[in-house]
Amino acid sequence: MKWLAAGLAFVFAEICTAILLGFVFSGLSLPLVGPALAAGAIAGLAAWRSTTDVAMPRAGRWDGIALTAFGLVSLRAFLWLIYGRGNEICVLSPNNLGDMSLHLNFIRYFANGAPFWPESPILSGVPLSYPLGADLFNSLIEICGGDTMRGLVWTGLGGAALTGYALWRWGGAFGVAAFLCNGGLLGFVALRTLQIEDFQRDVTWKNFFLSMFVTQRGLLFALPAGLLLLYAWREEFFRSGKRILPVWLQILLYAGLPLFNFHAFLFLSLILAAIFVSRKAARRGLLRLVAWAFVPATVCVVLVTGFFSASSGLRWMPGWILDGKGWMALLWNFGLTLPVVLALTVVLARSKDAEARCFVGSALIIFLMCCAVIFTPWEWDNMKLMMWSWLVIAPYLWTNLIAGLQLPARAALCFVLFFSGAVSLAGGLDTRHGYGIARRSELDAWRHAVADIPPEGRFAIVPDYNHPLILLGRKVVCGYEGHLWSHGLKFQDQLALLQSSLDGTADWRTSAPVLDADWLALRQRDYSPAKPPGDLPPAGLGALYDLRQLKPGSDSQAPLPVPPRPVDSSWW
Repeated sequence: MKWLAAGLAFVFAEICTAILLGFVFSGLSLPLVGPALAAGAIAGLAAWRSTTDVAMPRAGRWDGIALTAFGLVSLRAFLWLIYGRGNEICVLSPNNLGDMSLHLNFIRYFANGAPFWPESPILSGVPLSYPLGADLFNSLIEICGGDTMRGLVWTGLGGAALTGYALWRWGGAFGVAAFLCNGGLLGFVALRTLQIEDFQRDVTWKNFFLSMFVTQRGLLFALPAGLLLLYAWREEFFRSGKRILPVWLQILLYAGLPLFNFHAFLFLSLILAAIFVSRKAARRGLLRLVAWAFVPATVCVVLVTGFFSASSGLRWMPGWILDGKGWMALLWNFGLTLPVVLALTVVLARSKDAEARCFVGSALIIFLMCCAVIFTPWEWDNMKLMMWSWLVIAPYLWTNLIAGLQLPARAALCFVLFFSGAVSLAGGLDTRHGYGIARRSELDAWRHAVADIPPEGRFAIVPDYNHPLILLGRKVVCGYEGHLWSHGLKFQDQLALLQSSLDGTADWRTSAPVLDADWLALRQRDYSPAKPPGDLPPAGLGALYDLRQLKPGSDSQAPLPVPPRPVDSSWW
């Protein structure tokens, strides 16, 4: 437990210090990485020394199997998280096609020295509204000269190690399996077809490891931090009464969670409220914790919401989880999960187990609330809260219900609960996958073409998730639409103006100042012979047009400066 606390304290303190230095010095650079690392090291050492040394539980056979499975799955997922295949850069998971491009953009954008609080690199005129913690961690690695792809792989493996250990300490083997293999009934099709696929990919209750842990990089630190806090609160307020984590570390982890995953912060806040209501003896300690954490947590929330510029998406939407497919969708999505949780609530209603009633009751209320109320622009993001509910309920499902059954009944229940998720997990990580997001030669050509353009320059592009300039960390007028609306950004007017400018309907002399576009970047496939913007080199990869001359104060009257700057491989 000491090493888990120390590792998380190092990361959280380093990121908080880097953000503070980014504000003071208007961006991050190599000389600033040292102080951030030093702050992280000091916090890590202090956490290791002040965390109570809790005896390691005795690991049984099933614990070993669960942790080994978690380790093997993590190795497969993160060693091939992003990799080279000849001239092509690939990701293993189709879930990561859009997400990885966005993370690469943020990592390289921060490493380029973006002033804090950064402007959004994917939409002009708005501040960044995203939990940047994990990507900023990798930016510090890149500033030190580390390779971006290797940094992503090693960060993934490190976060997976922290998460696997935290899951085991919180919920044992059953808790690890609940995270790896959540599922319903769709995977049982494999018994008939003898095909291993991610059968849950197109339903709501997807495999958490594939759909969230591999793609939502903030969870690499938010999951172990949240589970560590839950473990500490469970011990202090319900079990031994010992304070596992010092108050300062609880404040750091709890208040810093929004920088990594806002849903984790929201869930833990609701759990704190439930403990406050149910445990009178805990109220003074909780009030002190929340009072100390209130200001830094509020600052973090303000920052990651872009100073509340992003839409929350909060709305009443009962039945969204059915996806218009009727009540049978619940059976296919969840299988026995909901019935056994219902049976657990009946058991707990008759028991005097205050701990289980508090944690299970509050997690179940949050789960049911998420079935009717949408908290984000994209309704599926509610699953980021529902995942936490499942992880909190899982250990009590085992200890208070399943463990007391006879061996055949236990085995049958576990098989039905986890078989579909295990099939999806295996199908999502098999060797048939591998999806290209870019070509090295094309990225190198664009990198060379924009090398002398300052990082603050903003580019008008055709909004594709894997545009080379997005992958290189450059600011664009309007990025991939899926990223924009899911982040709650109001982009529709800018996108319409950009598209009308690209197709020649609008004049760049009028639109460039409105869009804050300094350059127009066209790939060869973006070029429309019907409305030629200039002399695009026919054999090149694309062209860059300087729009700065079209902004107020310029003497140029041409619709676009010509000749354009070519993007090709002639410099090799």
